[in-house]
Amino acid sequence: MHLAKLAFLLLASSTNLIQDASGGMGNIFDIKYWRCVLKKQYTCPDNDIRYYLYTHETGPKRLRIDIRNHLSLKYAGFDPKKKNVIIIHGFNGTESKSPMTIIRNAYLTRTDYNIFTVDWEPLTIFPCYLSSLSNTKLVGQCTAKLYAFIMDQGGDARETTCVGHSLGAHICGMVWTLQDH
Repeated sequence: MHLAKLAFLLLASSTNLIQDASGGMGNIFDIKYWRCVLKKQYTCPDNDIRYYLYTHETGPKRLRIDIRNHLSLKYAGFDPKKKNVIIIHGFNGTESKSPMTIIRNAYLTRTDYNIFTVDWEPLTIFPCYLSSLSNTKLVGQCTAKLYAFIMDQGGDARETTCVGHSLGAHICGMVWTLQDH
């Protein structure tokens, strides 16, 4: 019994309030242990989840999308007449490294796509698989808001695809589940 209490005290003493990726104070319910971040409150948008838009016209230049500002899509070069793809990386990944860059660059060769990437790197750091797995719920919820934002700005649901690698594929499934059909 004493060993269980000692383990609990050790874990409790190593957790603290966290700063999000932008340096702001994290939610008091979020937990950081080692390098791991476990989000306990699901509020969107979340500063640890970033969205970018790439188009054939902008090439490899990414433009950040703010789902609170409906003009951000327009200024980033969003064309509602084009197809949309949302690309989500998996565990210990980022939107700017392989295999995400390979997928993104393949879509960039096409002229008929708006290419959205979801970067949730601060929430999925090695060796933190279990917290990353738990954080997929938040990423799915927030990415569903991105999807709704794209639809509100004239995107066509029949012309929108979600491509995920590893845990990103599970997030794509969550995004679909959270939509009104």
